[in-house]
Amino acid sequence: MENKKKTLTYFTLLWGITYLVIGGLQILKGAGLLPENFITANLLPPELAGGLVLVVIGAVYLYGTVELSNGSLEGRAYAYVGIVLSMLFGALYSLNFIADLINAWVLFAEGFEEWTPLVDFKPALYLGLISFVIYMGWENKFKLQERGEPR
Repeated sequence: MENKKKTLTYFTLLWGITYLVIGGLQILKGAGLLPENFITANLLPPELAGGLVLVVIGAVYLYGTVELSNGSLEGRAYAYVGIVLSMLFGALYSLNFIADLINAWVLFAEGFEEWTPLVDFKPALYLGLISFVIYMGWENKFKLQERGEPR
């Protein structure tokens, strides 16, 4: 059980830092504090709102790390909320991607003549997909309460 707790602690720390760094860079780029050519626009678009969402998710993960490090059972809840938020925003960006894909390649809609899949491949999408893969891999191991533990 201790090993599971350490794994979850390291996971929330890694994901918290990842979300904070990418979200912070997106905010700085969106505010014009970083040059437009700083990391390609496809991998790190200049979006204030998208960056703020990533920062909030990163903060949830890092708070979970602190709680897990202090031995609090609430740390797991923060880790799960972070995973749910990651997957939720990943799903939203996936739906946007699919809608734009249909507009460009099926409906040949006006304004999508030069659209490519890389245009909508944003950090919330790929981080959400990675979170989903991690969740599916750990699905049976993620439990709010271990069997036999008192409430």
